[in-house]
Amino acid sequence: MKHENNGHCAKCLEIINKYPGFNQNLANWFYSFQMKHTEAHISCAGRGYNEQYDAFMRGASRAKWGESSHSWNAALDTFVIRAGDTSIYPLDWYKTVLEPSLPPWIKWYGRPSSQFYELPHIEISNWRELAKEGILKLVEDIPVVS
Repeated sequence: MKHENNGHCAKCLEIINKYPGFNQNLANWFYSFQMKHTEAHISCAGRGYNEQYDAFMRGASRAKWGESSHSWNAALDTFVIRAGDTSIYPLDWYKTVLEPSLPPWIKWYGRPSSQFYELPHIEISNWRELAKEGILKLVEDIPVVS
């Protein structure tokens, strides 16, 4: 299955549903956003133990298992498919389309002025507190070792 610019991309839905319990508010926000901006897509939502380990080992993430909002079904990595444009991470799009569309409870963690510049990453602003309160659950039942 490929990503499609149709406002309700089945591939994006598949990615969000990869692990049970993806945060419904974040999913609903993205579905609404994608209906308005059909070029918007996601490459990662929840991330299991092995995926997080691999991302950490190759330097794509600074977080170990349980330290990433992806581990808690509380993040999306986004990208763009625009006709005639080979860039899937166009800075202008992130600044003029994505950023103004984010409600206060979603943080663009990867914005250019952030500590860890990773354009596509957005997450629930208070995901750590929600995880501590038991509102968010790990995507897999694998204990976090401190």
